[in-house]
Amino acid sequence: MKQLRQSWQLNCSTERYWRVFLDEEYSRALYLDGLKYRDYRVLLSNASARNLYIAPRLNLPGPVAKLVGDSFAYEQHGTLDRANSLWTWKMVQPGDVQGKKGIITSSGTIRVVDAGNGQCTRTDEVTIAANIFGLGGLIESSVEKELRAAWETEISFFQRWLKEKA
Repeated sequence: MKQLRQSWQLNCSTERYWRVFLDEEYSRALYLDGLKYRDYRVLLSNASARNLYIAPRLNLPGPVAKLVGDSFAYEQHGTLDRANSLWTWKMVQPGDVQGKKGIITSSGTIRVVDAGNGQCTRTDEVTIAANIFGLGGLIESSVEKELRAAWETEISFFQRWLKEKA
């Protein structure tokens, strides 16, 4: 099991962060245009929860790619605790990913706090677990690499979005 933590300083208030994060136009643009995922669908969306169907394009080592396959997809179920400015999410593999259920699990949080001067700090904490004997460590390391690259793309995309939509 791997546990990751990363923080970023963002040029917006905490309130604006959550408005953008939960905005369906932003979310669709992030996953399809920014992250270049194969598929993205909103399954549920309201003021405090969102469930997404996501099919990322993965760059994985040979043995992991063979195991996971090119049809890998998952649902991301998330809820927002506005009082604590905390997004809690988990990855759920849908039943239509035949034969791949339960290979990788991940969950995490996004905490956003005021940093003064119209800025906020976003801190992500993620747990990744791969349930395959002998390949677990390789899978977890591969997912970590993919996640860190996705974070950098997401944060850059978010900052550009803020400037364009100001």
